[in-house]
Amino acid sequence: MRRVLCVGFLAMVGVAAALLAGTQIAPAAERGDLSDESASQSSLEFVGRAEQAGASVTEFGYITHIAGVDDGVLFSDPNPAARNEKTAHLSFFATTTIAQRFTVLPPPAVPSLLDVDSSGTLTFYFAETPPARSFDTPTSFSVGTTVATHTVRLQDVIAAMVGVDPSRGVVDGTGELCQQSGTPFLLGGEVRRLGRQGLGQSFSSHGWTVLTSPSPPQSFTQFGGHAAPFGDAHC
Repeated sequence: MRRVLCVGFLAMVGVAAALLAGTQIAPAAERGDLSDESASQSSLEFVGRAEQAGASVTEFGYITHIAGVDDGVLFSDPNPAARNEKTAHLSFFATTTIAQRFTVLPPPAVPSLLDVDSSGTLTFYFAETPPARSFDTPTSFSVGTTVATHTVRLQDVIAAMVGVDPSRGVVDGTGELCQQSGTPFLLGGEVRRLGRQGLGQSFSSHGWTVLTSPSPPQSFTQFGGHAAPFGDAHC
């Protein structure tokens, strides 16, 4: 059982989370009100899911809030109760590979605290008419126009529910993004851009994970989080 938990719990986007992920609105020259220097501490919020198969992890979800932008323009339906993956204009999709895992403290019968590191790539997509997305179909979150690409490194700390259900755990994720590209797009009648090339961003996420198969290790994680730019990064 110790071996199962050490290799089986998922790295989240924290994209992920993650996965997944933080961005920034276009600079003042393009949009008129928000630049790198004036970005808020929590410039972007997101929700998503991550799925692990062996050492490979896929993270996907959608943006729920961007600082300085009315939440309503991020969704195709004006009803706040209908804001979900099916109506979101901005989605993300990431693929990462688990690089290393640590049992932070000597475990009892099963590990109680794990540290999982992973890295890979993250892409944001814009869809004027949101496609028929479903969390049952990860690739449905990669439909649309590519508006930003990133490299990503994630760290997830997993507290297993030892004594209750050791196949489940609470996950806290942190990570860094290094932006590779950013393409302007039209949202809510204004030209916007998610960040810029060379922008570094940090993010944190929180969620829960379930180990569904010990061999080969498979698991899924549900998460939410926020991100903020910290300046230039060395990609």
